[in-house]
Formats: sequence, structure tokens, C-alpha cells
Amino acid sequence: MNIQTPEILRTGEEQPAPVPALTSQIEDIVAARDAALAKIADAAGALQGAYELAEEANAFARKAQCGRKYWGVDRTHNKHYTNLFPNGFNPAESVEIFRRQLDASVWSYLWESTGIRDLMDATAAREFDQGLREDVPPVTIDDVRATFETLMGSADLIFARGLAVAFSRLDSRFKSHDAFKLGSRMIVDRAFSEFSGGFNRTWAEETIIDVERVFAKLDDEAPAGRGLIQEIDADRPGYGPQQSLTESNYFRIRGFKNGNAHLWFTRDDLVEKANRILADYYGEVIPDAAPKDEDSAAFAKRTNLPSKDLQFYHTPADVAAAVMEKVYFRDAMNILEPSGGEGHLVRPLLAKGHKVTAIEIHADRVEKLRQMEGPMCRVIHGNFLNQPANPIYNAVVMNPPFYKTHWMDHVRHAFDFLADGGQLVAILPVTAKVSETKAHVQFRRWAEKANGGRSWGMFTDLPAESFAEAGTNINTVIFKISKRH
Repeated sequence: MNIQTPEILRTGEEQPAPVPALTSQIEDIVAARDAALAKIADAAGALQGAYELAEEANAFARKAQCGRKYWGVDRTHNKHYTNLFPNGFNPAESVEIFRRQLDASVWSYLWESTGIRDLMDATAAREFDQGLREDVPPVTIDDVRATFETLMGSADLIFARGLAVAFSRLDSRFKSHDAFKLGSRMIVDRAFSEFSGGFNRTWAEETIIDVERVFAKLDDEAPAGRGLIQEIDADRPGYGPQQSLTESNYFRIRGFKNGNAHLWFTRDDLVEKANRILADYYGEVIPDAAPKDEDSAAFAKRTNLPSKDLQFYHTPADVAAAVMEKVYFRDAMNILEPSGGEGHLVRPLLAKGHKVTAIEIHADRVEKLRQMEGPMCRVIHGNFLNQPANPIYNAVVMNPPFYKTHWMDHVRHAFDFLADGGQLVAILPVTAKVSETKAHVQFRRWAEKANGGRSWGMFTDLPAESFAEAGTNINTVIFKISKRH
């Protein structure tokens, strides 16, 4: 029952997604599981009858003792005596606890033996384990078959998600589909204890194990588990801060006395594979990276052209709620939503009792916005970038088009609509926070200056796959700045 290498990792002709070989082993496992439950139910029933007989015997004993108890040796505390009279025995609850332990063990075995576990990042594996701690579904042939057929059909996505999570924890540049440069150095903060010199049993260890697991799968090799961590520890013998150098099949890791580690990938072919998977997972339909041939004035080149293909990804309810939490609401605010879409941000703003102006370029979406039009909601059909700036708004709340760096034009233009003291809250691609292109660096410099020289709190990460229901896995952030007096 070994899982095949996910199709996304292969080259050559595409093949249908593999289906797990649910052979007679599964039938044998379920049959043994069912037999165990039947036997334990019989045992619990027999125990209940036996304990009832023991209580009857105890009643006769009390009658025979006439209220006397021999104190020379109190044998009632002997385990063989107390085992006859358990407190609170409940046969149904006991059988259910036995069932949960049994089924959790079976699910865990199937999870690992099929290879699904090796496709998952540590966080997803913890969530699976937590599920088995809380609510354990019964193990039946139909449930096992349906579960693992679904999982195998999603093997590519499971692996891609695990790769994205593991790599983004290692280096924030991996949070975007914008290709990671070969040969780049990554800094792992606090990888080692500054006092003992040993590897910190923290997220750093978990992350390195996760990334090594990904590279092993990309290389069609078995993951090493803690093997790499043990190699690093072996290269840092003794006690106290020290420097070290460890080279494995996939990494070169240099440790320093300050507790940090520098890590390089040594297999460019595997990095290229990882980048291709990230590009597919995050989706190149909305590439937000600056052009490769940009010059030093890229950020200054503003355009009034609408975003290519009028790409639209609606704001999911959970994201809209997170955005609302970032807005500092006061009474009777005048708010601009310059990328109105279908009203996913407009509606919660109106629900809070504020006046909203929504601008939208797409005619069909304008019609949906007009259903909310009234004394508290004004709808403008047009290209926001062509609207003359009017600094009358207490807040701008927006989810602008992401294509390339088009969102920069929208944010900078929207800032000019703020009254003094107004706040701008926007959903942006994560590259706004982490990308190192000239345009992105200049955007962050502009934002810090516009925010009164303050950079702290400008970006808040949204959970991974926040926009999955809208059709993209791109990582996003909430961006917030205020127009200082």
C-alpha cells in the first residue's frame, strides 16, 4: 500500500491520479477491528455481570461479618481484592474508549503506510493528529476506501500545500510564486541555543525536517526524519556556543556562535522543481512580481490603465471580517471602496452604519452594487485610476487588482483620497511585504513615509489559502497606513 510519487513531481506524459490499492489487507484490518470490538463488548458485558455478582457477594459478606472488620491485616487494600470492586464501571463508555483508541491507531497506521503523511507539512500532520485526539471516525471498508481515494486524488495538492508551508516558514521569499533565486542564502534565526550550542527543539528543527522531507520526495528518496538534525548535532560536539558546518544531500548549513544558521540549497535541480510547484500552487494567473527588466524608476511609473483582463477574485467572508478588525471605526464615517467588485467589503461597511462610495469598472458587477445603492451607498461606474483625487474620506478599504504591480497604482492613488487622519486598509499580495524587487522596496519606503515614518504594523499576514474559495492560493496580507496630519 505504498503511495506513488505525486504527478506534479514527475516529468513526461501525464497519467491519471493514482488510486490506493485497497487490497485484502484493508479487509483483514477491518475484520480484525470488528472482531476486537465484538469481543470487547462481550467482555464488558461479562465484566458487568461479574461485578454485579461481586457486589452480591460483598453484601453477603457484610451480613456474615455482623458489622465487624478484622484490622490486624487490612486485605481490602490488596489489589487482588480491589480489582473485584471497581468504582464507576460503565460498559458502554469503556467500549467506546476502546473503540476510539483502536480506530485512531488504525487510521494512523493507514496514514503512514500509504505515504500520505510524507506529503504533509508538520502543521497539517499535527492537525490530523489533533483530530484523532478529539473525534475518531469509525474504521469501515467504505470509509477507508472513500477517504484514501479522495486523499490520493488530492495528493498533488497535499504535497504542494506542504511544500509551500514548509518553505515559507524557512524563508518569507517562498510565500510568493515569484521564483526563488538559485544559490540564495537563507538565515534561520535562533537555530541553536546561545548557551549550550545545541540545536533548539523549536520551530527551526521542525522546519528543517519539513524542508528535508520535501527535497527527499522531490528526489524520490525516503525522508530522513531527524537524521539531518542528528548530523548537525554531531558537527557541534561539546557544550557552549560554537561554529559548525554540515553538508547533506540537499543542504549546506553553517552554524554560528550567536545561535543563527545560514542555509544554502545544494541541488539546483530540486530548487527548480520546487519553484515550479510553488508557481502552480499559488497560481500564475495573477503574477504580482515586477517585470524582470524594470529600472530604478519602476515605482514612479504610474499608469491609469485598468488591470489586465479585469481579473477578479472576490473577498471571502473570513477575509472581509479580518479587514474590518483592522479598521478603526468612528461614528458616521465616510468610506471609499475603490474596487467595489460585488460588494464583499461594501456590505460589512454598510452593516456597521457607515456611508460608502464604491467604484467599479466591470458593468455586471456594477449592477450588483447598485442593488445596495441608496442614501448610505453611492456607486460609480468607471476606472478608479481615472477618478480625480478628492481627499474627503475617513477611510479607504480595498481589495485592488493584483496583476503584476498594478495594485501599487491603486494603493497610491487611493491614499490621495484620504482626509487628514484617514486610514487606508487594503488586501495585497504577500510580495508587497517580502519581495525584494526595486518596485516593491520603493513601495514600502513610500508607505513608511506616508505613514508618518512608521513601519511597524503595516502588514498583517492572512492565513494560507485565504482566497481558495475565490479561485487562487496566492498568499495575502492586510496592509494598513494612516495619513498623518
